[in-house]
Amino acid sequence: MKKVLIDIYHLPQFNFFKNAILKFKPEEVEVFCVNRGKLFPVVQHELPGYRVTCLGDYKHNNGMWSMVFKIIIPRIYSLFRLIGRNQYKFILTAHYQANFIGRLKGIPNIAFNDDPRRFVWPFLKFSADEVYLPPFGPKYQGVKVFNALKEWAYLSPAYFRPNPEALAPYGLEARKYIFIREVSTKTSNYLSQQEDIILSISRDFPKDWKVVLSLENKENKDRYPADWLILEEPVADIHSLMYFSQIVISSGDSMAREGAMLGVPSIYAGNRDMPANVILINKNMLMKLEPEEIVPNLKKIREGELAFQAQEAFRKQLYEEWDDVTKLILAKVEQSSN
Repeated sequence: MKKVLIDIYHLPQFNFFKNAILKFKPEEVEVFCVNRGKLFPVVQHELPGYRVTCLGDYKHNNGMWSMVFKIIIPRIYSLFRLIGRNQYKFILTAHYQANFIGRLKGIPNIAFNDDPRRFVWPFLKFSADEVYLPPFGPKYQGVKVFNALKEWAYLSPAYFRPNPEALAPYGLEARKYIFIREVSTKTSNYLSQQEDIILSISRDFPKDWKVVLSLENKENKDRYPADWLILEEPVADIHSLMYFSQIVISSGDSMAREGAMLGVPSIYAGNRDMPANVILINKNMLMKLEPEEIVPNLKKIREGELAFQAQEAFRKQLYEEWDDVTKLILAKVEQSSN
């Protein structure tokens, strides 16, 4: 029996596809991923009984050239060897590598993207039979639109129910802490970004503020304030920790958007100008700030000087406006089988 292949390159991509994957029986789908951060162990943990193949290891990533020649090119070669036309009936991705092999081998494939970067974008459009983007302002020729952001595939009220019991192991009280994410800058998305943005302003945070930190690179965790709670992955229900926080701050774009979609006032501290972020900025639940602007604006939020829509009212509005992306994914696979 031919399988559906889902190739995943980043943890938010796994979250995007997870609900769709779980709709398949283990013998109907196969998942490829890369050893990047906590991605591989998380996928294994979340998909017991499913076949998960890891191709490529970011321990070899020491900059752009090593990433290209030690990770990306060897991974594409491995994909070429492993993907057979008679083995897979359809390929789904949120990037481009398996799509390229699908194009070479005549396997129907689609990609869901929210970051049409200059160098990758033309290659993705060439490789995929169909490319889907959120409803960005700029229109891209030959590209289809899904009316949502990718994170909505797992944060929609149809799939996510916040659990207040997730706070107890950390001794947290709802709305009485700030949730922060500090990403590593050793990936292609963040090579041009300032390192340790949150660390650079951490001493400006008042001592009486409770801070929960999700730190991608744990090597310098001792440099952050000693009273900050640094999470140890995997976290059982990180989105509940975000949902019940007072404010979400992230130097990475995905978690900044997640916070906003959870109805929490959120701050993106990174340097990328992304159309996906603009959608939530325009809905007044996400702010893009320079590092030196973060703490002054946090004070305004905490003191009520900046107003935001009520959490559940905002999420209900998104639920009524946006598509169920998981249903779209499954519909595309079903179409390919007919």
